[in-house]
Amino acid sequence: MPPWLWRSIVGVSATIVVVAGAQWASCRFYILPKVVFPWYAKYIGTPQGKAIDPAPMGCTDSDSRTVAVMMGVLTTLISLSRKAE
Repeated sequence: MPPWLWRSIVGVSATIVVVAGAQWASCRFYILPKVVFPWYAKYIGTPQGKAIDPAPMGCTDSDSRTVAVMMGVLTTLISLSRKAE
């Protein structure tokens, strides 16, 4: 495998891990506690509260999606290190 291809794969893998980690962190530490939960707390116990979904679309199950992305990247890097083609 040419060195430029190996570097490209590693660079893209690192970028994917950073973006997945940033998306998880933004959901976990900004969107849910500072935006969604204070707004949702006003409606808990009311008829509107039962109809509202407290998880925004982009943050639904972000923990398992981030783990799945990182496992995919790890699989790619392991196969790259073993020179599997």
